[in-house]
Amino acid sequence: MRRLLLAPKNERGLRKFICTTIRPTKLPFTELYEWEKCSKFVSEFIEYEELFEPDNFPDVIPSPTNVLEWQKGDSFDLSIVLCSLLVGAGYDAYVVYGTAPRSITAKDESLMDCPFNLELVVDEEERDPEEDEDAHLMEEKKADDVKPVEEFSVEQIKLPDSQYDINQVIKKKEEDRVQNIKDTVIDDDEPDYEKEDEYGRTRKHCWVYLQKGPRELAESFFVEPSTGRRYNTDEAPYFTIEAIFNHKNYWINMDVNRDIAEVNLEFENDTSGEWEYVMITSGEKKEEGEGENEEEEEESDGEGGGEVEEVLDMPPPWSPKLFISKEKYHMLMPGGSKTIFYKKCKVELFAECHIANGRVDGLVKRITIFHDYKRLIVKETRSFFEGRRDKLKLRRRFPYEFKTIEHYDPSDKYNYWKTMVEVDDQYRKIWYYHHRVNDGLIFREEQIGRKTFERYTGREDKLIYRSCTVDPNIVVDTNKDYYIQDKTYNRNYYQKKVAQKFELDQNKPASE
Repeated sequence: MRRLLLAPKNERGLRKFICTTIRPTKLPFTELYEWEKCSKFVSEFIEYEELFEPDNFPDVIPSPTNVLEWQKGDSFDLSIVLCSLLVGAGYDAYVVYGTAPRSITAKDESLMDCPFNLELVVDEEERDPEEDEDAHLMEEKKADDVKPVEEFSVEQIKLPDSQYDINQVIKKKEEDRVQNIKDTVIDDDEPDYEKEDEYGRTRKHCWVYLQKGPRELAESFFVEPSTGRRYNTDEAPYFTIEAIFNHKNYWINMDVNRDIAEVNLEFENDTSGEWEYVMITSGEKKEEGEGENEEEEEESDGEGGGEVEEVLDMPPPWSPKLFISKEKYHMLMPGGSKTIFYKKCKVELFAECHIANGRVDGLVKRITIFHDYKRLIVKETRSFFEGRRDKLKLRRRFPYEFKTIEHYDPSDKYNYWKTMVEVDDQYRKIWYYHHRVNDGLIFREEQIGRKTFERYTGREDKLIYRSCTVDPNIVVDTNKDYYIQDKTYNRNYYQKKVAQKFELDQNKPASE
């Protein structure tokens, strides 16, 4: 016997028709008027919970108002909330429930590609002209070191070898190598083995269907409310569809065993018998009355012996109007933070302008990229910032290279940094924005313990280059010697040489 989700209990223990649970609402936040941002907001704002019994419907379907208040819910709760917001924003949205694989019902994205762009395009590091010259000299030196080939050389003829013997030796070495790897190496760089799902294709799940037309949607598609991902109807990861409903009607799929790619989604105008509706709207008639003429209908109405199709009115939504306070909306995630795992990647999201655990650095997102599936060896960490006074927007750390790269937005008050590249105890490079008008400094490089040089542009005195060479082997007498103080590493270096270069002023004669 097939069970339908028609009148589940709400949080008060009262049975309510499922269509009346949807409460179309337009919230006063312009970001939620587009389906992409709205679905992403719901997936982040509400903490997803897997069904207690994966192959059964939930015991309670609470109101979407309370779901937004609690910020917790299963796929049915998230779908009803998302559908309510999308319908309120003018979309033709429907709630769909059926069956789905474990990776969807458990919101397991550990083997999915990270939706954030990991191929980050950054400004290329500007090479210093002196480095280019040194590289050119090194190439010339390597070319000089290459020994010329003798013009007349006699090729030594070798005795022929058996190709079969060679192949056998190669094959034996390869077999020994593979066997040695199996005996001595533990390969952790592979996904965890998962046994076959005991529930198979019976896991219940709920999602949202957006139909083309309203809000200039060019095509229909599904939206997964737990992640905010979009799926085309012919490429959706779900198994089957059991029913579709909105705030106006409820449609039942008569062939529940059909795969989702084969389901006809024209359920509102279906004439093939694949769908059955619950609520009868005006203008819809049963098949039994299609062959009767108007006179027979009038006679039957007058005599009172015929059956009259009564149009049922949909009850109004029983849920209160959806509401989200400004504090919760800007907090976004429960507790102000959220962690998501993807394939070889971990993403941590933080609410903007939220002080959590004493954090006041403006961090809004951190992406940690790993070398392996186990997420043990860190390849790179990217931290994104907002609202900082120094205009820092991105910091990239490479722990095994001891390297840090920082990118800054333009600023009118602070240090005018554009990019900073630092390798611990080796060098530090800083590029400045060109609108820096105080001293014309556009680039500075500190070769730790060796040399520091700066490049300028647009100065009245035509200074374009300044360098200072130090000797780390000489002990500095701070009372007598000229020295350079490195506050970062708390060291003093003996100042060995200072040089400056000026560009030629075309408006003055050479003698001046």
